[in-house]
Amino acid sequence: MVGESTLISLSRLMALQRRLDVAANNVANSQTTGYRAQQLSFQEHLKPEKKQEIGEKPERPLSLVDAALPFTSAASGAFRSTGNPLDLAINGNAYFAIQTNQGERYTRDGSFSLDAKGRLVTLEGLPVLGDKGVIIAPLRSGEITIDPSGRVLMQQVELGRLKLVSFAPGARLEAAGENLLRSDQQPKVSAGSATVLQAMLEQSNVQPTIEMSRLAELNRSYEVASKLLKDSQDINEISKLANVPE
Repeated sequence: MVGESTLISLSRLMALQRRLDVAANNVANSQTTGYRAQQLSFQEHLKPEKKQEIGEKPERPLSLVDAALPFTSAASGAFRSTGNPLDLAINGNAYFAIQTNQGERYTRDGSFSLDAKGRLVTLEGLPVLGDKGVIIAPLRSGEITIDPSGRVLMQQVELGRLKLVSFAPGARLEAAGENLLRSDQQPKVSAGSATVLQAMLEQSNVQPTIEMSRLAELNRSYEVASKLLKDSQDINEISKLANVPE
């Protein structure tokens, strides 16, 4: 039977491993356009109590750590000019809406281009959504202009308006791969609360120095916790041997 001290140590190791994975992923994406740093929220998990016999003294519930609540940092990254008219950034609390096979997803990465069908797409070829569906531009018909409100224009003809969405405070956004985010909460269309910057890109909001320091600290904590667990197991084995009848 696993002892309480072992369960507590394992719980801590699992939480540290989750934090290590998140910190390492943040460091790896410190140069990724529009990337929003991921973090973990911790909560207490009480181990279910075993059934008590009549007259038996109730056990104190065992308190463990659960790091099962990922969330996305809402801080903006710095903006940089690119000179490319299809590079876009958002100034304000909003996201571009992207069409995927799994449903609508969201991103701050505005590295867009036109595909062979004239659709405005992400680097991975996923269509960028406007307020009336996918935005399509006639190929080789002129340069595209996008104004601060998100209107997409070609030769003064409006092709659509970018769908910018925002979420209520406290809404959880989770990484969904390909620099996209998802949420189980319904977003609302931003109405003038955010503006589009053309020929600009938002850089990652990860602070590499802080994340590297955090990564080093977590590695040290993990090594210490691992050693304590191993030492505890070694002591248990010695105790078992000492109790073997002659």
